[in-house]
Amino acid sequence: MPMTTTAIKTKNDLSKRTTFKRKHWWQSAIELLLLCVLFIVLVETFFNLCGIGQEEFLEPDLKMGCRHIANKLVVWRLEGYSKDYLNSQGLRDTEHSLEKPKNTTRIALLGDSATEALQVPLAETYGKRLERLLSNSNAAYGKKNFEVINFGCSSYSTGQELLQFRNQVAAYKPDITMLLYVRGDTIENARNLQSLQDISKTEPRPYFYLDNKGQLQQDNAVLENQKSILSPNPVVDFLRRNSHIYGVLSHTNLTLSINESLYRKLRSWLTAPFKTKNKVLKNTSSNSPQAYPIQDNWQVSSAIIKELHKECKKNNSRLWVLVFPNNVYDPIYMNQMIKLQAQSKEQGFGFFDLTPGFVMHKDMNSLFLKYHFSSKGHEFIAKQLANLLQ
Repeated sequence: MPMTTTAIKTKNDLSKRTTFKRKHWWQSAIELLLLCVLFIVLVETFFNLCGIGQEEFLEPDLKMGCRHIANKLVVWRLEGYSKDYLNSQGLRDTEHSLEKPKNTTRIALLGDSATEALQVPLAETYGKRLERLLSNSNAAYGKKNFEVINFGCSSYSTGQELLQFRNQVAAYKPDITMLLYVRGDTIENARNLQSLQDISKTEPRPYFYLDNKGQLQQDNAVLENQKSILSPNPVVDFLRRNSHIYGVLSHTNLTLSINESLYRKLRSWLTAPFKTKNKVLKNTSSNSPQAYPIQDNWQVSSAIIKELHKECKKNNSRLWVLVFPNNVYDPIYMNQMIKLQAQSKEQGFGFFDLTPGFVMHKDMNSLFLKYHFSSKGHEFIAKQLANLLQ
């Protein structure tokens, strides 16, 4: 019997539905992939326009533990605000030629996050302000120009700053080297008991110790233990340098890790199965062939500063050790400052304590944000240093 028009139409509709249902799985996978890519591009574009996810500024390093990402735009909001590029050498500064310009006094700044100063715009850091103050005051008399180069990097210890001077700073031939010493440096220079017993929980950086002859030695055991983490990873390195989404996730993790104890516990519990436990009772590495006892942190730090002074003298650079203001009257820190001042007199390097100027300021709180210097604080330091050097 011939099919009616209605029956033919129904059959065609069923045929179309059957064809639609028979779409290959790989076609659906491609469509999903394209949608994901489109979504990522849209989110990345949105974050870029809003200036979100640009907080990443450090990358792993096999020799130093970490270093700045060269040519990286950094937008900082964790404390204060800044939006500036790290230069081609990874410094939080403008570009500087390796060769020192003629008729110029060059000053190198060493330090941690207080010197790096992501909390304020680059032009408002004490390094840039000092450069302007010194250059302007001498221009009218036809004296030398001044150039201040900021080598400060977050989390760096005094030991890392010693290595930084040898490997990077010395090549710039600074006439003056200024090291900003902070309370935490002493803790970070040598490994503690927990670190000697469980190397996997130790911050990756070079550490130092005094051998049985009292000589300063470098301990790279932690760097060697975490070599797989510190080695270059093309995918992660690309995301760290270019992805705003990666930056948002990383910055969120950092913020929660600092402020939320529950988050730290949950993260530790979730990541525990993926961590390789590597407990060592003997501290051995290519730089520490034999085990060494628990170190006196101050003695190690003092030896590092002594070695830095030697390196500066060898490179015709005058060392000045600046001391972060002890505005909370920490007695342990005060004792370190007294010892450091005595060491400066004995060994002949410059010493300048920022504490008196800060505590005598009519509004000391305005000189700080939370943990770091405010714009007014940087200006205040620059004026003190300009007076000191002039």
